[in-house]
Amino acid sequence: MVSFNTFDRVLKVMARNYADQFLQLVFPNVAVKLIGTLENVEIALPEERVDFVHRLLCAGQEYLFHLEFQLQHRDDIPRRQFLYSAALTRQFDLPVVTAVLYLKRRLAPIPNAHVVQLGGQVVNRFTYPALKLWDYEEEIRSGQFRALVPLLVTLVDDPDESVLVTERSLILEETDKKKRADLLASAVTIATRYFEKDFLWEFFREEVEQMREATFIDDWLEEELRKGFQQGIQKGMQQGLQQGLQQGLQQGLQQGLQQGLQQGTVRATRESVLNFLSARFDFPYAVGREIEERLETIDDEAALQELVTAAARAEDVAQFRDRLNKILSTRV
Repeated sequence: MVSFNTFDRVLKVMARNYADQFLQLVFPNVAVKLIGTLENVEIALPEERVDFVHRLLCAGQEYLFHLEFQLQHRDDIPRRQFLYSAALTRQFDLPVVTAVLYLKRRLAPIPNAHVVQLGGQVVNRFTYPALKLWDYEEEIRSGQFRALVPLLVTLVDDPDESVLVTERSLILEETDKKKRADLLASAVTIATRYFEKDFLWEFFREEVEQMREATFIDDWLEEELRKGFQQGIQKGMQQGLQQGLQQGLQQGLQQGLQQGLQQGTVRATRESVLNFLSARFDFPYAVGREIEERLETIDDEAALQELVTAAARAEDVAQFRDRLNKILSTRV
């Protein structure tokens, strides 16, 4: 099952990529303009970090929009939103509008006010919109709120493959490459709460390459992608040997064997470079893919051996890429 921290990270990525759609949810009839996003905002409460905070402009007045995600309601949520709003107001000296989006279906009314009473009389009241994901299921399935598509699976009592088919179809309609990658990674990550990982890996296999562009990858999916990455390299080595052997049968057994061994050695050396980098550093899949593709253009064994040493000694991926660029520049 996906951890809470990973689930929380998925929701924040969705809020960052589709801030305009969340604004439409909360303020459907207000002319609001998004003018910026404040990421990883820490407020003056003990070790408190709030979900995404966006800067808004409405009728010439700037506001902060604080959007919180909650899987289900807890008694302390209204008080927490009151404290967050007060802290954000003081820290940024701007009026704050707060909203909470609930993800797990609930029949009972959801409290959305922090109330202080004295002698049975209400003295103070802080209220905010409490949005319920299930109220927008039809709009999500129609593609209106694409940001929420990966959450469709949470609205089904007993989800099966059909809901994943719907999610994948809607996500693939996203034209922005980066957003599409994040939505796919979000859908797979959230679905681990309901499906076996092996099944999900097979179901989304054709979308793996697109997911490499995602800004985050859950740990289990990262491991599967890494396995596929290594399997591809091993397959390339085998293909190199086989190709060399076939050429040997056609052009002379000895020459073919030499070519096969040389190709196999070159591919094995490329694999060593990638293994060193993967073991020593964490980097986005887009970066890994770029390095892999650039290594494929190098057939010189001496240059590749030099890159093995660079991968083992580099202080970070950026330093290795600098060395790779210098080697490639000498071959132009």
